[in-house]
Amino acid sequence: MSAAGRDLRISPAVTSARISQLEDHLSVRLFQRTTRNLTPTEQRRAFYPGAISVPDAVDEAEAKVEHLTEAPRGSLFVAASFGVGRRLLAPQVPDFLALYPEIDVRLRLTDRSVDLTTEGLDLAFFIGQPEDSTLRIRKIADCQRVLCAAPDYVKRRGMPQTGADLISGKHECLNSRSRGALNVMMGIC
Repeated sequence: MSAAGRDLRISPAVTSARISQLEDHLSVRLFQRTTRNLTPTEQRRAFYPGAISVPDAVDEAEAKVEHLTEAPRGSLFVAASFGVGRRLLAPQVPDFLALYPEIDVRLRLTDRSVDLTTEGLDLAFFIGQPEDSTLRIRKIADCQRVLCAAPDYVKRRGMPQTGADLISGKHECLNSRSRGALNVMMGIC
């Protein structure tokens, strides 16, 4: 006990108390004690090989966690509309993969509404406001839209003055609906 205490830089009394606590926890005696002798019991002989491997197992587990935090790895499932994916995301993927070569980017381009949870997505780029208010969202950029018409069309149909003019049926329009946005007019025919 004295030698073990010296190795651990604790007193023999603390060493003895810790062994007693372990014996209480296990509900067995690990040593037969006499005033002159300390003899390991059968229970101690059974317990020791497993106990001695615990520090190595902890070191190995810590090394695995440390390795995982060194470089990101795994699959990243990303959804975006065709326009956003093609113009903004796809050109960035090669640079991203150069920085994080152990990440497999799975880019899903679709103009339909996606559900991140049920479709197993990690990240999605939306135009407008997502329907699920529990998502953590961040505005990345404003999406500017331009309303345009051919001069001949304006002569024939007149210049719309309000958004309501565009949806009144008086004008022929190409409309694009975005999640959370009523009507985003893409152009007038």
